Amino acid sequence: MKSFIRKIWDAIVRLLCKINYDKLWHIIAGLVIAAFFGISLHMTVCIVPVLAAAFIKEFFDKWTTDIWEWGDFIATIAGGVIIQIFVVLGMYIG
Repeated sequence: MKSFIRKIWDAIVRLLCKINYDKLWHIIAGLVIAAFFGISLHMTVCIVPVLAAAFIKEFFDKWTTDIWEWGDFIATIAGGVIIQIFVVLGMYIG
């Protein structure tokens, strides 16, 4: 069992090492925003503030640098989706 968990951990680390550093920050931002709204404000649909934040951030980037990065937008939402999955599981399991 210990070696199985170690293999899973190693696979996750290899996957994370392949992700661009900037995209990891976007994933973390999505995680934090969704967790804040899900835990502090008890929102069951905590992905909505993440969508708003991702849109506002990319809109600001487009406005200031004339570049809209869909990868950043999707990475931010991906972080929120992870927390949203846990919120939904918690509603049905807990």
